[in-house]
Amino acid sequence: MAIGFIGMGNMGRLLVTALVRAGALQPDEVLIYSRSPEKRRRVTAALPGVQEAYGGGDLARRAGVVFLCVKPPETAGVLEEIGPYITADHLLVTINNTVTLAMLEARTPARAAKVIPSVVHAVRRGVSLLVFGGRCTHRDRALLMRLMGAVSRPFVVPEEAVRTASDLTACGPAFLSLVLHAMAEAARGKAPALSREAVMAMVRETARATCELMEQTGYDFADVAARVATPGGVAAAGVDALHPRLDGFWEAVLAATAAHEAAKRAQLVL
Repeated sequence: MAIGFIGMGNMGRLLVTALVRAGALQPDEVLIYSRSPEKRRRVTAALPGVQEAYGGGDLARRAGVVFLCVKPPETAGVLEEIGPYITADHLLVTINNTVTLAMLEARTPARAAKVIPSVVHAVRRGVSLLVFGGRCTHRDRALLMRLMGAVSRPFVVPEEAVRTASDLTACGPAFLSLVLHAMAEAARGKAPALSREAVMAMVRETARATCELMEQTGYDFADVAARVATPGGVAAAGVDALHPRLDGFWEAVLAATAAHEAAKRAQLVL
């Protein structure tokens, strides 16, 4: 059974590349389509054996599983194109949370699921979020768990929790990178003798090692903070400076992403 991917933007291309390079899919099992010939060629050049479809309809006719890797405003046009070829035998997978499973199920007879990937799947790490519609079978669940398990740690979550969960998993690399970059730049300002390369390496290794420590010991974030920031110590002084600045900080971030998605969904017509 061919597995098709419509849309070869950054995330569509990353997902196909990660799955093939991890061995979860063989190149000749993969069928891709993008309106951009250049984007199609970029994928097939990097992954010999991956097949190009002639259009969305051709892909839907030949693939039993279709991943929709397009932006929400483009989804209606894609569904219009593939609609005549989509049957109850298809599994339709959106990778964008703005598009709900109810929307897909209302427009097509297909079984609908949602996969929210992350940029870190490029190194076969990170978390993917999976949501299964009411028509999905045990076989659908097993297939998506197998595919995403090859490049990530998959979590099955309720659809109403995806926005918040994806702030941790899909948006998380951006948020964490911004915070760590600010930490590194502040350190450079205080100690100009440290090179940018050295400071960035220190921060990356410290972040990596902190996560590894928690994995190996079972510590959580609060445990690590308590072990490092002992009362009266220098780390505790820094933590005390952080607390008032963090009050309400992440709540504001989560509120901003939720409001943005709600506005986009309200404008979406499928």
